[in-house]
Amino acid sequence: MHYQDKYFDQDKNTILRAAQGFVEPQLLKRWVEVAYKTYMLLENPMGLEDAFIKKLKSIKEYDYSFLQELYAILSAIYRFERGNNQLEIIWDGRSHYEVYAENWSETFDEWVKHFCTKPEVYRSILKACILRQGMNNKFLYYAIRRVILSHFDLKISRNKMLKTA
Repeated sequence: MHYQDKYFDQDKNTILRAAQGFVEPQLLKRWVEVAYKTYMLLENPMGLEDAFIKKLKSIKEYDYSFLQELYAILSAIYRFERGNNQLEIIWDGRSHYEVYAENWSETFDEWVKHFCTKPEVYRSILKACILRQGMNNKFLYYAIRRVILSHFDLKISRNKMLKTA
C-alpha cells in the first residue's frame, strides 16, 4: 500500500514541505558551519592551534546525514507553528514556493544560531558531522533532539507532536 499525502497539491503545507525539502542541503551545510564557528568562538576564543584544531580545520568534507532527522523535526515544528493551510496573496511577483523557502530559511537560521549556543548541540554536531567519530550517534542525536523539543515545549509521541505546556 502506498502512502497517500493528506493535503491538496496547492495546499500551503504541501508547498511548504516541498520548499523545505528543496533548501535542506544548503541549510544542513549552514547548520554545521554555525556549529563549527560557535565551537571556535566559545571553546577556542584565542584562536590557538593545537593538534585537535589543526585536525578540525583540515577536514573539508562533512557528513550531513546525522542532521537529516533533526532537520525533519524542525521542519515539522515550523509547519506545526504556522498551522493554517491558507495561501496568502503575494504581491511582489514571487511564487508561494519561493516565499515559503525564504521564510523557512530565515527562521531555521535563527533557530540554529540559538541551538548552537548550547554545548551539547555544537559538540554533538562536531563529533558526528565533522570528526565522524565511531561513537554512538544516537546518544548525540537524542541530546540535540531534547534541546529542540524542550525549547518549543513539545513532546513527540508515536508520530504525533504534542505541546507539553
